[in-house]
Amino acid sequence: MRKFFKFTAILPMVFVASCGGVELPDISFGDDEDISLDDPNYERVLDEYYTGYGDDDHLTDAEVRQGAENFAQCANSTECNLLWDTAKKWLTQKSKYKKDLKVETKNLLETKLELRDSKDNRIVFKVSRVPKGRMNEIKIKADCARNCKNFIHKHYFAFNSFLKSHLSAYKKGVIGYAQVEDEMLVGLESSDDLNVNFDDMTENPQMSVLKENEMLDKIEVTKSKKKKYIGAVAETLIDEYSCNKSSEINLVKKTKKRELYEVNCIKEVKRMIFDCGPGGCEVLQ
Repeated sequence: MRKFFKFTAILPMVFVASCGGVELPDISFGDDEDISLDDPNYERVLDEYYTGYGDDDHLTDAEVRQGAENFAQCANSTECNLLWDTAKKWLTQKSKYKKDLKVETKNLLETKLELRDSKDNRIVFKVSRVPKGRMNEIKIKADCARNCKNFIHKHYFAFNSFLKSHLSAYKKGVIGYAQVEDEMLVGLESSDDLNVNFDDMTENPQMSVLKENEMLDKIEVTKSKKKKYIGAVAETLIDEYSCNKSSEINLVKKTKKRELYEVNCIKEVKRMIFDCGPGGCEVLQ
């Protein structure tokens, strides 16, 4: 069970739940409360009509395109959950193509496709959370029925600005959020994405982008009682990673010579992938 702690600040704060499926409410203060803020990055989140659009009014098109790729990042689980709830709010309430969510997991959000809309309005947004070094990054991408490359960057920019503004407001103590236990995604520092392709069990390197079905938490566990290398994995976990003996070890892919194991280590590392073969086991993630 998660433990929640109150944050305190000079200004009154509104707390929101971080559970999946709970939308981030509009944030407002009473008439008798004095708010004096200089930085519009966090002042504007108090406006119930704020959407992120218009934040690029003073920028060139080149700057907007650059900002469209400059995604919001979070340094801890509380910040990441705040950004995730804020992303859901933008997709369903603030976007000019706002729609209900078709997919909602802890790592992937996708809006519904409405065939009744004109082709110009058939835009589906997908938002993913991926590790980036020691940070996590919230990325957005659109699928368009018609070519939208000439304007979609403006929507990406609005999304990024909306998230960053809320994160700035939280850091300054203007809005509050319940503390969350460690749920950071962990990946290789050299990669921006989760990097295991469970379909490729050839001798090729296993460093390809994680498929969408795995982001949907649908990794298929191989139903095999014969686990040749599970002892080597367990020994490595205890000796090198100080994992608890109750850590979960699942065989997710198996060929004649190789086995891939997903491990949920009971300690600091939440999730690892072991690629095992005759030459030993390698930690991929």
